Amino acid sequence: MKKSFIKFIYLFIGIFLFYWVYEFFAGPESINLILEAKFKLIFLVIAHIPTLFFDSIAWRFLMSKNKLSILQAINITWISQTSGKFIPTGNISGEFVRFYLAKKSGQSFVDSSSTVLIDLVIATFALFLVGFFCLVYILKINANIINDSKFFYLLISLCLIMLSCFIFTISIRKRIIFKVLKLTSKLSSFSTERSKIISLIRLDNSLYKLSFEKKKLLGALALRTLGWVAGAAEIYIFLMVIGIDAKLMDVILIEAVTAIVRSVAFFIPAGLGIQEFAFVVIGEFVGYSGIVSFSIAIGRRLREILVGIPAIVVWYVSFKSKLFN
Repeated sequence: MKKSFIKFIYLFIGIFLFYWVYEFFAGPESINLILEAKFKLIFLVIAHIPTLFFDSIAWRFLMSKNKLSILQAINITWISQTSGKFIPTGNISGEFVRFYLAKKSGQSFVDSSSTVLIDLVIATFALFLVGFFCLVYILKINANIINDSKFFYLLISLCLIMLSCFIFTISIRKRIIFKVLKLTSKLSSFSTERSKIISLIRLDNSLYKLSFEKKKLLGALALRTLGWVAGAAEIYIFLMVIGIDAKLMDVILIEAVTAIVRSVAFFIPAGLGIQEFAFVVIGEFVGYSGIVSFSIAIGRRLREILVGIPAIVVWYVSFKSKLFN
């Protein structure tokens, strides 16, 4: 009951922030701007294909045993990313869905969970690299921004993302899962089934071995970085659709900073309000009006819906036809 209440509070905060951004940054005008190009919005779906492809291939690149087909990897990534947008618990739930569907597709618990976990870290680190590059770019075009509070928050967010990657990497290299299991097994209250303990030990061993496979890690990192850049290209195409001139570096900056802010504020369901506010702040920083910046935020939500609804249908049809069994 307490957890449900906390989630409700977070959802309420998100709704309130979304409403505030909508009212303060000329939401109706932004929506009208999009409606004028409503027949071209299909390009948002087409523009998402490269992002989905790179994200899927990066995950598949890490697999060794029971390797999924490219189509399976794309379908599972598509469904999991959609669930991360629509399920109130956010992106974390999407990773659980990805692990579950990979397991249903024939992978073992160890294979599916280890690649999903490593891919999550790589995606986060790729975001850090893109964010760091954007940070350098910001300083290059405006060195005085270092005194701005917005720059400070961006720096803190980058540090938090880097810290999370560092902690996870150290946890794998130091075999934390195995050490925790070894410690808890000595406690009289420890009653976990032997099969579960063995599975966790195997997971720990798989993560440890995978962390030394440099070619796979670097390949997945390159693909994930391309995925983030492709996500920025989606914004570029959206701006073209609504008749706004854009620069590639500006949209990369918008995509990276928004993703960083949303990652830090992961506890807000679907990043509601947080994502919109981030789009507006960084959009105005690179020179777009509040109306255009908020229209980008609404455009991203529209893309999530346009891409997400077919994913839900695919999920339903797949289970009905036992594709994942």
